[in-house]
Amino acid sequence: MGRKAVQSVSRRGIAIAFTCYLVWGLLPIFWKLIEEISPFEIISHRIIWCFVSVMLICLLTKQDLLSLYRDRRAWRFLAPAAAIITANWSVYIYAVSQYHVIETAIGYYINPLITILLGLIIFRERMTPLQWTAVGLCTAGVVSFTAGYGQFPWISIFLASTFGVYGAIKKKAGYPAIPAIAFENTLMVGPAVVFAIWLAVHTGTRAFAADLGTGHGIYLTVMLVIAGILTALPLTLFSTAANMIPLSFLGFIQFFSPTLSLLTGVFLYGEAFTAAHKLCLGFIWAGLILVSIDTVRSERKQAAESSGA
Repeated sequence: MGRKAVQSVSRRGIAIAFTCYLVWGLLPIFWKLIEEISPFEIISHRIIWCFVSVMLICLLTKQDLLSLYRDRRAWRFLAPAAAIITANWSVYIYAVSQYHVIETAIGYYINPLITILLGLIIFRERMTPLQWTAVGLCTAGVVSFTAGYGQFPWISIFLASTFGVYGAIKKKAGYPAIPAIAFENTLMVGPAVVFAIWLAVHTGTRAFAADLGTGHGIYLTVMLVIAGILTALPLTLFSTAANMIPLSFLGFIQFFSPTLSLLTGVFLYGEAFTAAHKLCLGFIWAGLILVSIDTVRSERKQAAESSGA
C-alpha cells in the first residue's frame, strides 16, 4: 500500500473514531431522557435491540456469520469481549442513573492512558518518556482523588480498565466490525431476554413493549429501541477505527468523549464538581497534553521520513 493510500486509511480511521466518541460523549443526555426506567431494564433492552440492529445490518450486507460462529479463534477472543463490554455497559448505566456522570467522564479520561499501556504490553508499541510521564500523572490523579474525595473512584477505574481491555481484545482479534459485534451480541442476547422477562414478571416493568396502551408507553418503548441502535452504532465505529489506526493514537482521540460527558454532568445536570475532581482532572489533563505533544511529534517525524524516502 502506497503512502497516500496509508494516509487516506489513517484519516478515514481518525474521522470514524471522532464520530464514535461524539456519540458516546453525548449519550448521558439520552439516558437521562429515560431515567424513569430501571437501569437493569435499560441494560437488558440495550443488548436486545443492539442485537436486532446488528443482525439487520448483517442481513442487508450479507455478512457470513456462520463461518465466524465456527471459528474457534473467534470464540477465544470475542466471547471474553462480550462479557467485558456487558459489564462496562452495566456499570456505566448505573453510574449515569445515580448522577455520577462526572465519575464516568474521569474513567474515560483515564482510559486513553490505559489503552497506551495495553498497546505497550500486548502490541509491543514502544512508549516514549512523555507517555510514561503521562501514565505517572494519571496515577497521581487517581491517588489524589482517593485522598481528597475520601473514597476510591471505583466507577472511574472500572470503566477505564474494562473498556481498555475490550479495545485491546478487539484489535488483537482483528475481525471486521459488524460481524464481530453480531457475534458478541449473539452471546449476550439470550441472558438479556431471560432477565427482561424476569423483570416483567417480578417487577411489572414494561419489558417487551408491554405498555403500548398509552402515548407515554409507546414513547418509552421507542426510546428503548433507539438505545439499541445507539449502542450498535458507536461500537461498530469503534471496532472499525481500531482496525485502521494505531491503538496508542486511538487512545489519544478518546479524550473527546469524556470532555463532552464532563460538560454535560456539570452544566446540564448540576453535578458537584469538587476540588478533588478538579485536582484529579488536572493531573489527567496534564498527561493528555503530554500525549498530544508526543503524538504530533511522532506524526511529523513519520511524515518527514516518508517524504525523504
